Amino acid sequence: MIEGLWAVQYVGLEGNGGGVVVFVNGRVLGGDTGYTYVGTYTIQNNTLRARVKVSNFLPGIPNVLGLQGDFDLEINASVGDNLIQGAMALVGRPGAGIAVRLMKRASL
Repeated sequence: MIEGLWAVQYVGLEGNGGGVVVFVNGRVLGGDTGYTYVGTYTIQNNTLRARVKVSNFLPGIPNVLGLQGDFDLEINASVGDNLIQGAMALVGRPGAGIAVRLMKRASL
């Protein structure tokens, strides 16, 4: 059900943004204009839990958290047929959250 290509939208302290992710075999792979996303995920009781390394490949491209360089995120979101909604937070800093919404674009 979750495996496929998803468009992701997020809103953070420094604005909003978007990118794409692929969920496949417990892995998350994706990116946006200046960052790549690589991590792992599990689903239990229609809840997605993921940990993702966000790596900057174009210096000077801002992100919605206002951070420079690389960082790790934890994601906790509700999974529907073609929609995932929830929040992301910096690992170790749960108060610095980002609203996240993913829409499925293609199955694998």
